[in-house]
Amino acid sequence: MVDFQSRDTKRGLDDGDEEEDEPEEPAEDEAALDDEPTQPETEPAVEEPPTAEAAPATEDEALAYAVVTVTDDRSLSEDVQGDVAVDAIENSGGQVATRDLVRPGYDGLQTTITTLSKRRDVDVIVTIGGTGVEPDDVTVDALQSLLDKHLPGFGELFRLLAHETEGTAVVGTRATAGIVQSTPVFAVPGTVDGARTAVEEIVVNEAPHLAAEATDPAESQQ
Repeated sequence: MVDFQSRDTKRGLDDGDEEEDEPEEPAEDEAALDDEPTQPETEPAVEEPPTAEAAPATEDEALAYAVVTVTDDRSLSEDVQGDVAVDAIENSGGQVATRDLVRPGYDGLQTTITTLSKRRDVDVIVTIGGTGVEPDDVTVDALQSLLDKHLPGFGELFRLLAHETEGTAVVGTRATAGIVQSTPVFAVPGTVDGARTAVEEIVVNEAPHLAAEATDPAESQQ
């Protein structure tokens, strides 16, 4: 005999064992989310460093020379040796503050050199002539007793350079240089070639450095 009640009961138990599906939550409207305005990303402001102003350019002042030709037989218009020295100075960027002719003589030369060395508008002194061994060649003698410092290298270098054209005759020149009251003084030969070699090759190249080194700091601040 079939037990229908137990069969139904069993069926009900079997049906009850089936898991009911949980209701799904409604999905958010993706389109609506897409329509929401997005906040633009803002980059932090970067402060630019202040631009430094360029310092004004400065130019070196031209060196001022005194050119003194030692002679008793020509005028300024005939002073070819002096012209050569002036051309070399100006071509190097220097300027000639004064140009004079002085007769050979110990006292006169000392007075001229001393006076020029005290002038504030003169940085360098160049004397031309009187560096040989003739009786009236006294430029070197007058200068040496005034020198605070001797620059023997000038005469040595001049004779080395002049030897290329003058040969052993350079032993007869006493070209010299030194410092008189903070002013460089160069005594160069009185020949055209000698003056050109001394001023072009040595003086204009070394005078700026020597003038700067020899200047008394106390004097430069006055």
